[in-house]
Amino acid sequence: MYSTLQRLNHISSLATTYVMILLGLISIASFLSLPSVDVGKVEIKDLIVQKGRLRRWGARQEELASLKFDIRTDLNPLLNSYNTKQLFIYLTASYEEQSTGHTHDVVLWDRIIQRAEIRDIRAEAKNKYQWRNPSGTFKNVEYANMTLHYSLMPYVGILSSGVAATAQGPVTIPELIKR
Repeated sequence: MYSTLQRLNHISSLATTYVMILLGLISIASFLSLPSVDVGKVEIKDLIVQKGRLRRWGARQEELASLKFDIRTDLNPLLNSYNTKQLFIYLTASYEEQSTGHTHDVVLWDRIIQRAEIRDIRAEAKNKYQWRNPSGTFKNVEYANMTLHYSLMPYVGILSSGVAATAQGPVTIPELIKR
């Protein structure tokens, strides 16, 4: 009738088809049942603007901002899902430059949380990345909005993202510290 290789090929293609259908159903089910997250809070402890140089050859001196912040948020609903592989969280500062009217979104801090790690985020940290304005000065920037975003990476399915925490209001950018 059929050879052994033909039978093996038929069984493997049938198994592959069923596995793909199962993964598609898991993807659809996890997308439809995304949990909601209670928005936590970001508290800015200290924000300083001072002159400095970036760590690259030939960099001119410009204004750099550094900050210390405190994050309180609960990400249990996101990490309790059976389809969650890891969670990428990042703090952004959104501000508008008054002279040009350009809006900037800058990532200041990030962290990857594996499924087995802590679920309550209580971080007291400082910015991981240099915060500089493209114009070289913060004179034309009055305030910035701080927001903690998340990106949920599932084992199977579509990536999803949202807001995990926000600052209570706009954070005012202080004057340059002269030394």
